[in-house]
Amino acid sequence: MKILTKWLRSYLPDLPVDEAHLAEDLTLRGIAVEGIYDLGAGNGSLYEMDITTNRVDAMNHYGVAREAAAIYGLSLQPLEFPLPEPRPSGQPFPVRIEDEAGCGRFTARVLRGITIGESRDWFPGAQVGTYFALLEQKKISNAVDASNFAWLAMGQPTHAFDLDKIEGGIVVRRARKGEKLKTLDGVERLLDPEDLIVADHSKPLGLAGVMGGWDSMITPTTKNVLVEAAWFDPMIVRRTARRHGLHTDASHRFERGADFNAGPVASALVSSILLANGGWLEGDLVDAHVSAAETRTVHRPAVRPCAQ
Repeated sequence: MKILTKWLRSYLPDLPVDEAHLAEDLTLRGIAVEGIYDLGAGNGSLYEMDITTNRVDAMNHYGVAREAAAIYGLSLQPLEFPLPEPRPSGQPFPVRIEDEAGCGRFTARVLRGITIGESRDWFPGAQVGTYFALLEQKKISNAVDASNFAWLAMGQPTHAFDLDKIEGGIVVRRARKGEKLKTLDGVERLLDPEDLIVADHSKPLGLAGVMGGWDSMITPTTKNVLVEAAWFDPMIVRRTARRHGLHTDASHRFERGADFNAGPVASALVSSILLANGGWLEGDLVDAHVSAAETRTVHRPAVRPCAQ
């Protein structure tokens, strides 16, 4: 994985060591830096890192910065992305988690009047163009870039739907026998009844935690957007991805266990980047929880040492 020290230092402005020293200390603590490449004056360095599968928390810039903060006893800048006051809506956007074993949390935020276009560096915490250029990450559009930025920044996959292509509301469920979905790679897929999907009230919209669907994707003419940030069960995502021969940035992280509480923050980040080109929020964040999933993740008992 590629990590920018310039990005790390935005979360740790008081980091007291140089790039080589930081790389050594991270490696000694199990987050291996295998290569350091100078990016020129003012740009810091690029770390080539080997993050093991059990450290999904460190597969992003904020996670590595969190580790450095623990090493040096520093305060970590909070992930805060202020949003404008939403305009009132008649009713909250409908979200129903039908498969509670597969989806523990689903957040949805409605944005209207959005302009799909080029991403821009709109504030210090979201230097999309700068960081993408240093990472050699291709910029596509603000909608796609916002989702890519969120997982690079904090490890949380997100997805943006064209709101006007959604009928009724969101339902997270297993696929029905015979249902088909054309995914974003242009492939029409026959869904398996074991596949976890995000659907609306009449059709599948995406393979949950793996890849979105073609028919609800963001296009240059999109004006209204639904931002998704969710938590999906790792084993179910892994089985769905393997069943369809897909390995995506989203599935890579969900398969290893995403942060149950990261959704609202990632949603605010993605929404902030999209709103930088104009538009407004409609209604409050919709945040659907499954208490059993929260209990076995966020509130699971701490590991305690055995009595001697």
